[in-house]
Amino acid sequence: MRSAWGRIVHWLEANAPASAQALCGPATDGDIASLHEALGLDVPDALEALLRMNNGSTAKDTKQVLSSGRVLPVRHPDAALFPAGMVLLGCAEIAEQYAKWRRSEEEHGIEGYWGASWVPVVQDFEGQYYGFAVDASGASSGFPVLEYGEGSLPGEASPSLGTLLDTFADALQRGRWDGWPARVERGSLRWGEE
Repeated sequence: MRSAWGRIVHWLEANAPASAQALCGPATDGDIASLHEALGLDVPDALEALLRMNNGSTAKDTKQVLSSGRVLPVRHPDAALFPAGMVLLGCAEIAEQYAKWRRSEEEHGIEGYWGASWVPVVQDFEGQYYGFAVDASGASSGFPVLEYGEGSLPGEASPSLGTLLDTFADALQRGRWDGWPARVERGSLRWGEE
């Protein structure tokens, strides 16, 4: 996992430095402890290792305060490091999205819609429709990664977080991932549809 993430960071620093600047610093012990408390389960080792290298890709994000006083996050385009405009979630975003998906399961009464052990890691730019989650159930086969999308139940996408990150690193070097070409514009990585 560390090697795969290192390949991604190296590629960004060499080819898309503006996007590399969207990487947050490492998660602290407090960040990891807060995430553990929010999830109510152990953070898988591979995910913790990733977060301790970069606690998300949202360093350039800002907030907008509405006249009602409500604060809305404003995602910076450089946060979308992964194909299909996906963002690496940090500890706080993981906890927030996990709670949202668990509420959705309870509200809709759909058993298996979002399992208690599924921890979102990479999510679409808007945080609404699709992404990848680590299954932290501790199964003997490790911690597989599930892919989820609007209107469908999550299904296994990769045997591990490291394997998933390797596919993203390979995609950066190839310049495409499953119909999503990668290009660099003024130092920023952009993924588009074919």
